Amino acid sequence: MWLAVECLALFAGVPALIAARWLPLPVLPVLLLMTVGCWLALQWQHKLPMSRLLRPQVAGSEWRRILVLSLIAIPGLVGLLWMINSSRMFFLPLHHPGFWLLILFAYPLLSVFPQELIYRAFFFERYRPLFGSGLGMALASALAFGFGHVVFRNPVAVALTLVGGWLFATTYQRTSSLVCVASEHALYGCAIFTIGYGAFFVDRFLWLFR
Repeated sequence: MWLAVECLALFAGVPALIAARWLPLPVLPVLLLMTVGCWLALQWQHKLPMSRLLRPQVAGSEWRRILVLSLIAIPGLVGLLWMINSSRMFFLPLHHPGFWLLILFAYPLLSVFPQELIYRAFFFERYRPLFGSGLGMALASALAFGFGHVVFRNPVAVALTLVGGWLFATTYQRTSSLVCVASEHALYGCAIFTIGYGAFFVDRFLWLFR
């Protein structure tokens, strides 16, 4: 029961409070603070060393799957944005190239890896007694990941990350590698910002760091 309460508080309560502005804290420091806490819990309580989590040795077939799927999904995302809001196409690289390049460099380090440590490594290890290790765990991780993005107060951001959360959760289930799943996350995330969906995430950039 207490594990379920903890899970709801961390992965539903905190994002909801931030989204409602009842917890007036910048998102990035909260993310990094949670990353440190989850890392310490994995090291000290669950005895899961970082060397085991990173596991760069992943089967070549897994990397090929990620590449092939991205070659299908990313053009699909381009076409979808063209249909729903063509004015946002390549908004950041065309209008704010310096900020776009900063995102491509900083996003994998400051956002992707921390999120994958929290929503995959920590979530899978910590809440296995609640969700098991199969379909239920992948679904729970995806839902938590998607709901975590309510802080952007934007349904598009939540929808995109819900789908991405399922993809990343199943990748982590197959590989148990933070390197692999973070690489996949960074690939799609950088594509999202480049194509134009980034506007759904960075319109509130100044508020997030206020």
